[in-house]
Amino acid sequence: MIFRLKHGEDITGAVIDKCKSKKIESGVVFFIGAVQKAVIGFYNQKSKKYKKMMINKPMEIVSGIGNISLKDGKLFFHAHISLADKNGKLLGGHLFSPTTVFACEAVILKNNTKFIRKFDRKTGLFLWNK
Repeated sequence: MIFRLKHGEDITGAVIDKCKSKKIESGVVFFIGAVQKAVIGFYNQKSKKYKKMMINKPMEIVSGIGNISLKDGKLFFHAHISLADKNGKLLGGHLFSPTTVFACEAVILKNNTKFIRKFDRKTGLFLWNK
């Protein structure tokens, strides 16, 4: 499925809403475009916590990739994003909300196998059960 996010939409919310409307519970997501502002993160493997970084300026989405699965019976969008500023400087990491788009085009490739996330004590993350 190919779609365009609306100006001002949050990427995570828009992808989840689209998956709900099309009854997609598992898949791969690719997206490109530009953001007005973003929240990205880095997972500290020792503390097992994300460090979030707020980006309050326009950036190009160089690459966005993620997946759809189920976590606690609800749709879960896990994505990473690479962003470039006006000088080509790159920032990237785990995608968090709210990341507001200026313009964004996305593709969701549905997978017929359900992926369910379960808590993994070793990493502190909710990972696929496969």
